Amino acid sequence: MAVSARTRVRGGEAVVGALKAHGVDTVFGIPGVHNLEIYDALVDEPGITNILARHEQGVGFMADGYARATGKPGVALIVTGPGVTNVATAVGEAFADSSPMLVIATNLERKYIDTLAGNLHEMTDQMAVMRPIVKWAKRVEAAADIPAVIAEAFAALATGRPRPVYVEIPIDVLAEDVDVSGYTVLETSPATPTPDDIAKAAALIAEAHKVCIFAGGGTNDAVAAELLTQLAEELGAGVVTSLMGKGSIPEDHPNAVGAFGYRWAADSPTADLMRGSDLTLAIGTGLGVRTTAEATLPLSTRLLHVDIDASELGAHYSPTLAIAADATETLTLLLEAVRSGARPRGRWDAEDLAAIRERQAQPVDARTAGYLPWLLALRAGLERDAILCNDMTMMAYEGVRYFPVYAPRSYTFPRGFGTLGSAMPTALGAKVAQPHRQVVSVAGDGGFQFTLEELGAAVHHRIPVTMVIFNDATHSAVKVVQRRDYERRYVSVDLVNPDYVKIAEAYGMPGRRIGSPAELTSALIEARESELPVLLDVPIRLETY
Repeated sequence: MAVSARTRVRGGEAVVGALKAHGVDTVFGIPGVHNLEIYDALVDEPGITNILARHEQGVGFMADGYARATGKPGVALIVTGPGVTNVATAVGEAFADSSPMLVIATNLERKYIDTLAGNLHEMTDQMAVMRPIVKWAKRVEAAADIPAVIAEAFAALATGRPRPVYVEIPIDVLAEDVDVSGYTVLETSPATPTPDDIAKAAALIAEAHKVCIFAGGGTNDAVAAELLTQLAEELGAGVVTSLMGKGSIPEDHPNAVGAFGYRWAADSPTADLMRGSDLTLAIGTGLGVRTTAEATLPLSTRLLHVDIDASELGAHYSPTLAIAADATETLTLLLEAVRSGARPRGRWDAEDLAAIRERQAQPVDARTAGYLPWLLALRAGLERDAILCNDMTMMAYEGVRYFPVYAPRSYTFPRGFGTLGSAMPTALGAKVAQPHRQVVSVAGDGGFQFTLEELGAAVHHRIPVTMVIFNDATHSAVKVVQRRDYERRYVSVDLVNPDYVKIAEAYGMPGRRIGSPAELTSALIEARESELPVLLDVPIRLETY
């Protein structure tokens, strides 16, 4: 498909024209002298809004949040050198968590690339910085190639496992004049199971007595989640989700038992579902070592494993049947097969699933019980489809199990790369993508300071995200390990924090200190009506040292 364009343009205009042709309406970035050709072209394209971050890491997290909230690629505009190294952390997170992101970065003039001639922002091999954390990368060698390369980038984003891609454009290429007669959009199609795959899967289902569905991040969008829920109902299956799969079935649904937690533990109540099933349908998950605690997750020996990434199939478990295909396409065909008669011999009893779900909601010990009132207060202050963006912090770790989620694409977590500071800028990107949904970020006081400067972007663009800081003036997760494994030899974990409420006021946004779980709930409800971002500082002391 080709989209017509003005005949003679500069390279920067070609970039913007190609983005528009691919349906991009929002980009995240910071203008610099190296990418001004692109930004100048944005002046004449009112259909694309730039969200001005304060740091390139924030750019990346915002683009990631946009992608996680929609499934559409988030677009980041980055300058040469330090722009690339700054955004790399956020790109690494998106890569680890299978989030689609298009990074468009500049480089030096072609004659200076990969040389050390004394130029601004020079590096010996900028492309090598990005290649390990993207699925596809290409440098544009001439302005005439810009439309085709960007079309290739979007095709790569739409094919296979959703991960970031990288386009690099030298600054002299952006300044070139070029004839552009149109912008090509390459057609792509999802990977679909073969009829033989579906026939074999149907036979496995028909031979089973009880089915467990283990749902991963590949099922966590509106269409796949609805299909997953319908399949569970048809099969009488119990559904447990990975961390990334939270939201793929409402956690109060009769067939759902929840997510087992941040880490697998053998005493998890969900083990009863796994061991009580003679067939596991693992779909949209790689069953990686972190998810399965090095393959100790007790999945049944009869395993139907479906994942878009063929390299994950058989890597950690030996499936009875492995299908390398898109989760939505596979669920569609499995549902048709089941409704045509491929049903298991038995079903999970609703009371048994309810008992597992109820045990899942109970704290495992007194320490965990201290977190529960805050998590329930957080849930009570959120609308059913609100988006919660989590940081790497103790409250969020406990929330994987104890914070119930009811809608797809409503729960983000920096699971794979484990980046501190991601929650707030990720939430900003999510809110830009989903302006009519309540969006809340949760961070610890240490992690929040990693990207605190993005308060400026939040106020500048009037992005009404509510930011909750659980503040105990220490890096709790590290201090807990020092207590447990290092004989309380504490070093470099206690923090001198600013007054977060005063910082909010300095930015011209509402800030409030919270004294109880009930106050947190009421503040979250009140913040729904705010047209500005809101910061809630929540002092806590939930760990003993």
